Amino acid sequence: MRQVIFFILISFLVSLATAQTLEDLKKIEELKKQLESAGAALEKTPEKEVPEIKSLEKFEDQETPPPPAPEVQNEEKPPVKAPEEAPAPPTIFGFNVFEKARIDFSPEIYGPVDEDYPIGPGDEVIITLWGEVELRHDLTVDREGQIFINNVGVVKLAGLTLKQARKKLFNLMGRSYSSLLSKKAFLDVSLGKLRSIRVYVIGDVKAPGVFTVPALSTPLHLLFYAGGVKETASLRNIQVIRNDRKIADIDFYEFLKKGTEFSNIRLQTHDVILVPTAQKRVHLNGAVKKPAIFELKKNEGLKELIELAGGFVENAYLANIQIQRFVDHQDLKLISVDYRKLLENNENFELKNGDRISVPFLDRELLNYVTISGPIYGPDRFEFRAGMTIKDLMKQIDSIRGDAYLERVQVTRTLPDRRQQILVINLKEILESPQADFPLAPQDHIAIASSLSLFPPDSVAIYGAVNKPGKYLLKKDMSLKDLIFAAGGFKKNALITEAEISRIYPFKPERRKELAKLIYVPIDSNYTKALLSSPDEQFFLKPFDNVFIRFNSDWELQRNVTVQGEVVKPGAYTLQSKTERITDLIKRAGGLKPTAYLEGARFYRAQDGVGQIGIDFKKIFKNPNDAQNIYLQTGDRIVIPEKMFTVRVVGGVHFPVSVLYEKGKGIDYYIKAAGGFTDLADKDNVTIRLANGKQIQPKRFLFWKYLPEKITAGSTIYVPVLAEKKEIDWSGAVRDAAAILSSVATTLLIYDRLVK
Repeated sequence: MRQVIFFILISFLVSLATAQTLEDLKKIEELKKQLESAGAALEKTPEKEVPEIKSLEKFEDQETPPPPAPEVQNEEKPPVKAPEEAPAPPTIFGFNVFEKARIDFSPEIYGPVDEDYPIGPGDEVIITLWGEVELRHDLTVDREGQIFINNVGVVKLAGLTLKQARKKLFNLMGRSYSSLLSKKAFLDVSLGKLRSIRVYVIGDVKAPGVFTVPALSTPLHLLFYAGGVKETASLRNIQVIRNDRKIADIDFYEFLKKGTEFSNIRLQTHDVILVPTAQKRVHLNGAVKKPAIFELKKNEGLKELIELAGGFVENAYLANIQIQRFVDHQDLKLISVDYRKLLENNENFELKNGDRISVPFLDRELLNYVTISGPIYGPDRFEFRAGMTIKDLMKQIDSIRGDAYLERVQVTRTLPDRRQQILVINLKEILESPQADFPLAPQDHIAIASSLSLFPPDSVAIYGAVNKPGKYLLKKDMSLKDLIFAAGGFKKNALITEAEISRIYPFKPERRKELAKLIYVPIDSNYTKALLSSPDEQFFLKPFDNVFIRFNSDWELQRNVTVQGEVVKPGAYTLQSKTERITDLIKRAGGLKPTAYLEGARFYRAQDGVGQIGIDFKKIFKNPNDAQNIYLQTGDRIVIPEKMFTVRVVGGVHFPVSVLYEKGKGIDYYIKAAGGFTDLADKDNVTIRLANGKQIQPKRFLFWKYLPEKITAGSTIYVPVLAEKKEIDWSGAVRDAAAILSSVATTLLIYDRLVK
């Protein structure tokens, strides 16, 4: 595109140079339009982004980032909705026991075997004999249920309990070992490794199947082997089936209530544990200790349900237990049950599958109390008893504060329609009279006001040269001396000659036109030191008096200033007068040293956070009456440096460096000495900080730049650096060039016609 513009521009210039007729001028106008359209196209062409150069001294290769993914226009994104929390499903009572049940459940069964354990094929029997005869036999019961013992023979143990087997072996072995019968030897029979049995678990369990388990396993163990039960399972009617006959019904709620593990049910190989589907479940919620979904047996009703739930909570409302019931799979019915009557009549209420029982909470309001508030000590709420009076209440409180206003006490009474009524009594008269009293009612509130809030105490104020100015409570017989003493006494710069008191008379009509009366009371430095005063010295204060202690304007601490650097006696000095100037202070400091450099002298003012002030020290030393020779203030600091010999150049130059000072040289000399401007240098905003701290910038007059002050040794030249290099606006340049050249061509053509 730039090559096309260049070609059109050359054609334009050639046509301009050879234009002789009006037709030639029209061609020039056409070329001008082509230039303008090319410039507009160039303006629309996006330019490549130039990576920002962050440092002129270090260049790093930059990888071109991948182009961003194209954005799909006019595509409406569906709003993202926060997931709504579903209500937590009701808990089925007892199912939490199986929450962490695993299919690979394998309990380790150790410990002694109980005496009623039935011995069967596969059990290891350990026979130990000690005394006159010592021997040990570890024997396994064979498939026929027998063991073989040396010197005794074959013994059948299958079907016997451990206790029965011990007795049988004692009798049989006593025949071969007579020392057993004579108690010279002793026999012990125990079990080692127990046999395994295969039990089927079916029904509403998570992992039904056949399981090989230790013979000591109970039906509860088998439920865990099967991974727990499903939500549809019955926990009240688990069946153990042997040889096609039901031998036991297990109510799992017995385990939950009493901890019964059903160890009395001895499982055998090929036993079946059936977990049927629950047939009768009800939902219980509200004012019970364990709200949940419960399974009930056929003959169980509301009483058994409440017992399973642990009973009612303390604030349960028993007169209206509500039951929702579906009738014939089409109607929903509400039933109200008075549980108290069920207990009185020793009756029960039959529940059906799917019933939802809700026990309401008692939301009664506390009524039998009275309250009291105000300046009293002790509790503020008391039990109301029939016939209770105000005197009965006052006997129960701890004590009454001295500021209690008993002449008017308000009693707020709640009426039956819950509106409130105000009753006013004179509690002081009631308490002082033996016969007077006032009957109270439930929920009465007795409000005793404080005399301090009803009749606020008066105050006085003190201002000026005291240590703690402000408002103070006006005490009885309070004098001016008392107030000054309470305010911490006089300050060091107080004018202790008299106190000014402004007094008002708000209740005297003849003084309404007078805003305040001023009273002057003589005082001295010993005014608050003397303990007693004569009656003439006592000045008693009245409500709302304002006391003013004036400051002594002639009293002031020393004003200290500092001079540092190339003076004969540097250090801190106290100002002798308010009109002492900079040159006066340096003169007191012994004057300047030969090495002093006035062009670099600096002045700092700490007061009000002013900071450095640019002052031409050389000028004020030539003319002490110059306006820059200002009056000194406390905290001022003067720094006189040694002679300096360089000018520092920093910022947007190729070689930031300190250049030797050359008298009369300008800014271009020092910029050139520092390698010249960089490409990103902001040449129009160069700033020079002179050695005395004063900042200057080059000024412009027509086409020339000049400095308002000369650069001195110790100055610093700051060249700002641009964030990015300014690009040439080619489209604007082309349009401007076309407009200028067209105007020149038209002017020349008209001039040529006029001359001819």
